[in-house]
Amino acid sequence: MFSFFKNLTNKENEQKLTEEELKEQIREEAQVNLAEFDEQEVIKEEAAPQETASIPVSDDAPLEVKTELSLHPDWEAQLDNEKKYTLRFLQEELPKMTLGMVSVTGFSMMPQKTGGMTVAMFFRNGSPYPVSFRKVRLAVYLDDQPFARIRIDLSDMGTIPPFSSRPWEIHFPPQSFLHDNFQFSKWKVLMQGAKSPYIWPQELELDPQMEARMTARQKDRLEMLAYTLPALKAETVEMTAFDIGKTRDGRLVIGLLFRNGRTTDYLPGELNIAVYEKKDGDLIASGVIDARSVRVRAKTSRPWLVVFPADLVKKPDADLSDWYMKITRNTKK
Repeated sequence: MFSFFKNLTNKENEQKLTEEELKEQIREEAQVNLAEFDEQEVIKEEAAPQETASIPVSDDAPLEVKTELSLHPDWEAQLDNEKKYTLRFLQEELPKMTLGMVSVTGFSMMPQKTGGMTVAMFFRNGSPYPVSFRKVRLAVYLDDQPFARIRIDLSDMGTIPPFSSRPWEIHFPPQSFLHDNFQFSKWKVLMQGAKSPYIWPQELELDPQMEARMTARQKDRLEMLAYTLPALKAETVEMTAFDIGKTRDGRLVIGLLFRNGRTTDYLPGELNIAVYEKKDGDLIASGVIDARSVRVRAKTSRPWLVVFPADLVKKPDADLSDWYMKITRNTKK
């Protein structure tokens, strides 16, 4: 705990950072409406109604609120006055919040020798109600591209009072990393609720009905894939799988991304798809999939969910942690 204070010290002379240097540690903030979280993620506690005059609204923006530092009791007991002053100073430099929103703002990121990285951030409550975070999804972005994602239980952080910011440390283990590229010029932390809309790359086409059918895991993996795949060669088409899973009734569901590098639309038609275990080469499922309703516009990517009925699954107990797929166009009439 409190490893982030090492980042708030000048590495050359071991002196505390100046106030201007401290300001530079604060990352970009992304606010989220409380309505985007369900009851498993955030608990908004009932509180006695507050008088309008008591709400700390700024003079120039009546829908914006200021926040104050709120330390967890354990932090209050363990931190000395100098460290509390540092956190209070950082909190004072945070931007005003829109009334009714919550947010997360990072201010320290440290790789750990034992693996993973520890990120210090402020969890902010811009509502007039006490708020308790439970199981929420957090993501670290490097240069505006997703780098690590976790779903973490924050019950130990306690209740954040109205219009308050609470500092907290989160460890992102190595298995939360989406890739191994550590070179970046800027970083930030994002928080997402179960009802939060995804922001997809501009070249990714995803119709609302398809997005509604996708699970949170499928969306996370598609986002990661869309940002990390290498550029397409001109006038080529690629099909890349980004997720696989089984349903309770025995169906096999595969997330597939069509990428069209042509200057004309691509129509997949009917596809022969076979899925194999990589370890021993056993066939998991195969069949002819009708993709005639899919149209991939020129220079865009489009996801599609392939569903094998249970009777086409040849190996129901297959290991889906390591697999591969073969796809060919069906030319039989």
